[in-house]
Amino acid sequence: MVNPSVFRRRDLSKVNFEYENMIKRDLSDTSMAGAVLRDRDIHNSNLSGSDLSGADLSGAILFNVKLQGACMHDVNLSNAKLWDAELYGADLRGADLSGADLFYADLKSVDLSGADLSGANLRHADFDGATLESTNFAGARYDLHTLSTIPKNAKNNFEKQGSMW
Repeated sequence: MVNPSVFRRRDLSKVNFEYENMIKRDLSDTSMAGAVLRDRDIHNSNLSGSDLSGADLSGAILFNVKLQGACMHDVNLSNAKLWDAELYGADLRGADLSGADLFYADLKSVDLSGADLSGANLRHADFDGATLESTNFAGARYDLHTLSTIPKNAKNNFEKQGSMW
């Protein structure tokens, strides 16, 4: 059995993890800029403080993943499943989260400036303190809980572009 923290604090930039088991891994503080993790099951892993900028996580399963303070600008998370993901304080500027499922995601204090959340499921997501400048919410679905956490300066745009469940 492989030690779950074998990748911790490593430089894994631009690595293709196609054949690596990523479940319950400790990848905290790891450089994974440009890594390919498309359609991977990464649930119950810790990627807090990691650099995932420009990485491809499209279609990835990220249930209960810790991504606090992660650098994720320009990351591709389209159609990813981020149920109960902890993204507190993450940098998601310019990220593609189109069609992503962010059910119960902790998005407190994240920077989503210029991010694409079109068609995303935002039910029970928490955006308290988030930066949402020029964020695309076209076709995103949300509930009253989510709406109550949207910063006042972004609420009008959010309601105009998205729709209630």
